[in-house]
Amino acid sequence: MSWARDAIPFYVMLPLDVVSRDGVLENKEVLEVALDALARVGVDGVMVDVWWGIVERKQPRNYDWTPYYELFQICEKLGLKVQAVMSFHACGANVGDVYEIKLPDWVLESGIQDPDLFFTDQYGYRNPECISLWADDARTVAGRTPRECYRDFMVSFRDTFENLLQTTISEIAVGCGPCGELRYPSYPENKRSPNSSQWRFPGIGEFQCYDQRALGALARHAAEVGRIEWGGSGPHDCGGYNNLPQETGFFRADRGSWDSEYGQFFLDWYAKELIKHGDKTLQTTREVFDYDITGVNVAIKCAGVHWWYNSRSHAAELTAGYFNTRSGDFAPERDGYEPIVKICAKYNARLNFTCVEMVDGDHPWFARCGPEGLLRQIRTAAAKHNVRVAGENALCRFDRSAYERIIYNARGEGDDVELWKTGEKLPPMECFTFLRMSRELFELYNFNSFKEFVKRIKENSSTTTTTTTAPTNATNNTGSLSITAPTSTFNTNGNASTNTASSGADVFSNSSSGNGGASTSATPTVPTGNAYIDNYNSSQENVSKKVPDSMDSIDEDDYELEDGFADRGEAPPLQEQVMSIVQLMNEL
Repeated sequence: MSWARDAIPFYVMLPLDVVSRDGVLENKEVLEVALDALARVGVDGVMVDVWWGIVERKQPRNYDWTPYYELFQICEKLGLKVQAVMSFHACGANVGDVYEIKLPDWVLESGIQDPDLFFTDQYGYRNPECISLWADDARTVAGRTPRECYRDFMVSFRDTFENLLQTTISEIAVGCGPCGELRYPSYPENKRSPNSSQWRFPGIGEFQCYDQRALGALARHAAEVGRIEWGGSGPHDCGGYNNLPQETGFFRADRGSWDSEYGQFFLDWYAKELIKHGDKTLQTTREVFDYDITGVNVAIKCAGVHWWYNSRSHAAELTAGYFNTRSGDFAPERDGYEPIVKICAKYNARLNFTCVEMVDGDHPWFARCGPEGLLRQIRTAAAKHNVRVAGENALCRFDRSAYERIIYNARGEGDDVELWKTGEKLPPMECFTFLRMSRELFELYNFNSFKEFVKRIKENSSTTTTTTTAPTNATNNTGSLSITAPTSTFNTNGNASTNTASSGADVFSNSSSGNGGASTSATPTVPTGNAYIDNYNSSQENVSKKVPDSMDSIDEDDYELEDGFADRGEAPPLQEQVMSIVQLMNEL
């Protein structure tokens, strides 16, 4: 395959509750008007969760595809492509989950008979968000194994929507764990369940290897390497969900247990168990959706665990299953994402990744966040193995700095294919999916800026050379890092322009014009470790005020609606359509 030089396909993620728990496509009239509006501004398609807990909710092998058939019919009518996510997890236990969808009742009943069906932490809490990877081949789910359940579900989907594959349904993303991501449920944030562990950012999370099947696998591996004493349980000094690395014996930077022979043994086993699960799940998916027959792409999603990325141990990544550390006194540097990239290459699958809108400065300095370096690391590994990366934003944002960052990341670097193949430069993303369609998106102010965003990401991605540079790090007086905008800017007339230096009000920035946050054409050096503290402390002397970074906080008088319709009191059909969407939503 070769990298596409055409405009990057643009998708929008549908609401979590677009299909109700009882299998009804909600508010079809509003939905069709909204999707039509998206199609008219240049959106190519939508991403939708196909929930196991909805489709097969009644009894095993009884599949209710009716609401998804109605949705796909609307998409086909409007010419929108569909990325269908096989969501074999529950909804409600992660950041941004505003709706609750359980696993099928008959699966939860199987969990009562076999409690080790679910991931378990060191306190014995069993997480019902998804089935434990160590139970993949356990025939305890109504007479089937979980892997057989997943396969039967996907076969039924394929056979039901055979006529829409390749024409309307362009991708099948298979869920491999919590939130549909290939990871362990190490940081659950289940606000609906008081008995859950209640992780909060930037806690390191916890290892999830305490169900009996997991402990058995650990004991066998310890025996194989001749260290049977290491096989009794996970690390004893790794702290709890909300600890910081320096508060634990295992994750601390100096002489932490991760940087020891035992630590390397355990982390290697823990990560490889996750990789084996991803490999088998992708194998099953590719067998069901054979590309030569269906013409459909398959994909898995990797989590953007960016907090503590700029620390030695990468604690939060380790508990999530990504063995990605810096070199220590004993341990070598490890790339925890290349094994995931390799299984994608093995099955010709895309890798979906998030954090595309983020910069390091969006987060508190003490959390050592590194979304920029994390994204680059994964994209570099993917380029070397000829794996396509599809991007998503992690948080629903409508501000210009987020849009600028997405555009910068999506289009890649330069146009030298040979440099792309080596990972020295980053190729364009395969596609971008915006999170997510909502009432706020269709507020006229947000929708106009979103329309320009879609236009610009397509214009930039179809151009092979550009002078736009990456955002640079600065700080604000709130104690967290912020960024200056890239030199490519939004003009009030809706056109894109590029500048080689800061141009005052024309550059949308999180930094005031007088605090030294001007953009630069040089490639920025991302501060890591203690450099964050040095950067923060040294910059405080120059910070005088904070400039709002959200479009909602900008005076509407400073923003012209397209072609001055607001001034003339006129509205084109598209804007009438958007306003009708908002009105219909408000009436619900």
